[in-house]
Amino acid sequence: MNSPLEFTDSAHYLGSLPKEGQICDFYEIVVDGEIRYIYIRVDPETSPD
Repeated sequence: MNSPLEFTDSAHYLGSLPKEGQICDFYEIVVDGEIRYIYIRVDPETSPD
């Protein structure tokens, strides 16, 4: 089983943007010295906003 990765000080929130008809939070992360971009879909039912 894989262990979760810790991204403290290596993940940076870029903003929320629409993607494929849904709002997503976009992040820039550094993994093994390489910059990657990921998105996480925001569920409006569970979002604190």
